Amino acid sequence: MEVKILYQTLDDKSNSDFIKNNAPFPCCWKNTWLGKGYYFWDTFIENAHWWGKVRYKNRYVICKYFCDFDNNVCFDLVGNTSHLKDLGDCVELIAKEKICKNKPTVSRILAFLQETGQFKYQAIRAYGINSISESKDKYKDCIYRLKFESSKFQYLDYKPPIQICILKKDGMNLRDLKIEFPEEYCTDYVV
Repeated sequence: MEVKILYQTLDDKSNSDFIKNNAPFPCCWKNTWLGKGYYFWDTFIENAHWWGKVRYKNRYVICKYFCDFDNNVCFDLVGNTSHLKDLGDCVELIAKEKICKNKPTVSRILAFLQETGQFKYQAIRAYGINSISESKDKYKDCIYRLKFESSKFQYLDYKPPIQICILKKDGMNLRDLKIEFPEEYCTDYVV
């Protein structure tokens, strides 16, 4: 088991006390990438800042948490090739059995796994390739890429935008909420 740092980016409604008493908050979007749950950025606060700039137009709060990461409780589509194989097997089954009329998405596949009772996990971890686009010039400071060869386009993302969706508020032993940003909401902030 590994202890991980997670960050949740929220809309700043000048309600830090409410956040401290009620966080984390579930994602309520219709098109959630990993399904219903509580979305966090894994390890790198820079990604939480990027999301605050893009989604909340620079009026945002970042909450920091700790959780217990274990492949027995997190369906890890970043670092566990067995989990990736399981996902791929499910995609092939859905295609073979013609279960999904439309082209399947990640969230549809995960929902299928959950509906069939085969999904025993508390969370899902994924890296959305190109989720932070290089084409958005004003966010170039949020892109952490090193080319393997200067004349080629292949790169290493050294602060990849990995997300963890925890399905229930208390999943993965999520704990120790602390507001990290903006400074005036931090408990150790001094004027």
